[in-house]
Amino acid sequence: MTSRTVPSPGPSVMVDAGGGRRLAARVHGAGEPLVLLEVGLGADSGSWAAVADGVARFTRVATYDRAGRGASDPAPKPRQPADLVQDARAVVAALGASQPVVLVGQSLGGLIARLYAHRHPGEVAGLVLVDSLHEDQFECCSPHFPPPADGEPPALTSMRAFWSGGWRAPASNPEGIDLPACRDAAHAVKSLGDLPLRVLTASGFTLPSAGFGRAAARLQSIWDNLQAQLAALSVDSHRQVLAGTGHFVQNERPEAIVQAIREVVASARRSPGSASGPPL
Repeated sequence: MTSRTVPSPGPSVMVDAGGGRRLAARVHGAGEPLVLLEVGLGADSGSWAAVADGVARFTRVATYDRAGRGASDPAPKPRQPADLVQDARAVVAALGASQPVVLVGQSLGGLIARLYAHRHPGEVAGLVLVDSLHEDQFECCSPHFPPPADGEPPALTSMRAFWSGGWRAPASNPEGIDLPACRDAAHAVKSLGDLPLRVLTASGFTLPSAGFGRAAARLQSIWDNLQAQLAALSVDSHRQVLAGTGHFVQNERPEAIVQAIREVVASARRSPGSASGPPL
């Protein structure tokens, strides 16, 4: 691996998302393809900082705040799948990507990335899914949550309520996203062909501190199976389970995400007509 000084992040760029709305984006590094980092539900784009610093050593990388988050303008709610994809495309277009983009998504961001690639395949060079939301996760996992108990961790109480039905109401999530509509849209993604795909799975979906108790092993098994289904969407895929990680892998193992992105960027640069960038 070539050692390079990490470029300083550029200033925020306000992207026209249509309808008088603007999205706050930030890009640093140099070269193509552009890598777009998509956060999870209600998460801060700043959570990608360590990953962005690593990726900026070998190509251009961008983060942005979804509508109503950070410095981005709010948007009408509920937010539909097409709205989420179109905003991401607006950021890519505004940043002047000269070739198909590499999309990286954690949690809900992974579902958005898949929809983007499915609906606009000529615009996407590859995907990295980081403990991605699976469209069937709520219905598959919630029946196996431990029953309510006195003294259980508040986080478990809240998670059970959301996964057992709260997810169906857009008003119950901080971005007003229509998750049932996202689920239905994702069901239409049967295959991504030979698109380069890396799937990183957290081993600690049910860490002991979360209070899952004896249900933990069963839930983790279900989660692993759902993640394997995502990896099966492409014939050019690789899945890695990251030991000792929770759901926010970018905080605990940013270097693993950077390496997966490096592999997909290298594949994109081997494509005919693709531009090059800093050494990998």
